Formats: sequence, C-alpha cells, structure tokens
Amino acid sequence: MHEFATMQQIVYAILEEAKKHNAKEISKVVLQIGELTFLGEEQLKFAFDILKEGTIMENAELFIEKIKAEVKCECGYSGGIEYGLKEEFHISFPILKCPSCGKDVEIMKGRECLIKSVEMEIEDVAIER
Repeated sequence: MHEFATMQQIVYAILEEAKKHNAKEISKVVLQIGELTFLGEEQLKFAFDILKEGTIMENAELFIEKIKAEVKCECGYSGGIEYGLKEEFHISFPILKCPSCGKDVEIMKGRECLIKSVEMEIEDVAIER
C-alpha cells in the first residue's frame, strides 16, 4: 500500500505550494508515473480522493500519465524492457537485462513519480506602477 504514502507526500507538496501562492482552489493535478515504480493507478486515485477531502483540492481532478520503461546497454541497445512470468505467483516482472546481449542495463526512464502540473485559482494581484 505504498500508493497511499506516496500520494500523501504528493498532496502535501501541492498544498504547500498552493499556500505559497495564496491559492483559493486547485482544479487539476497531472502526475507522471513510471512503469517501474509499480504504483497502481487505481490505488493512487483512491488515495487522492480520500486525501483531498476538506482541502482546497476537494474538487480537483487527477490525471496520470504513464511513462514506459526505457533502458540502454553498452552493446548499443536502447529501448523497452521485456517481462518474464513467475508461474508460482502468477505475476509478470520486468527483466532488467539487455534483450539483445543479456548484459545488465542502465534504466533511462520508468522510475519517475513527478507532479507535472497543477491548475490552481489564485487571488488577483494588484500591480504597482
């Protein structure tokens, strides 16, 4: 259930930033979540719905953009990863070996957990001349 703890940190960061700008309301949050974080989209949305209650985010919509895993190898391979199946657990898992030569790879994308954007309504600010 690391989704709840992760979303708790995200909501806290957004509310802290909103406070700095004296925001009245937050209407939209866009996150980028890498495939290798293993964060469940539905669990994140559920946690978001609970955590936003009673805050200026109460009516906010959450959008999640998935980032596919990408690796590179010293042999020149650059691209996606393959998945294997653990029969005894009935789950698939990422194989972090080069699909071309079998060596260890460097992960280039897929571990992200980023707040891409937040739409908030802020007070009108008078400009002094």
